[in-house]
Amino acid sequence: MGKEFTFYDYIDADVGGANIIRGWLNGAGKPAKAHFSRMIGYLENSSPAGSQDSFWRDPYVWHLHGEWKSFIEIRKKVDRVQYRLIGKVEKRNVFLVSWGYHKGVWSTDINHQTAKERVAKMNNNPERYSTEHDYR
Repeated sequence: MGKEFTFYDYIDADVGGANIIRGWLNGAGKPAKAHFSRMIGYLENSSPAGSQDSFWRDPYVWHLHGEWKSFIEIRKKVDRVQYRLIGKVEKRNVFLVSWGYHKGVWSTDINHQTAKERVAKMNNNPERYSTEHDYR
């Protein structure tokens, strides 16, 4: 049986071509990297949300609201810091567009509008702006 979902990392092709997600997971997000790798593996093979035994719900995935409505977070708390990967599910694709953390105050590298623009770029020009999730 193949994967149910495919995860894609955002590539910042307009500014040097860096894989934003891999860069963060190998840098500031490294304390939670193993957890995120494990969770993405579970989610790739999980039944869709609403199905029995699906991982697409709390406590595995949080569905955001307000300005971030339609985005999800995968979270992991390590040493009083909550690390977060932010993405959007569209059909069976998950576009990881940013990271965040909560240490007393919520912080991320982008706002909700930029996140939406990144998803649009990944959809409209996938060869330039996305790559299948990189576990390295």
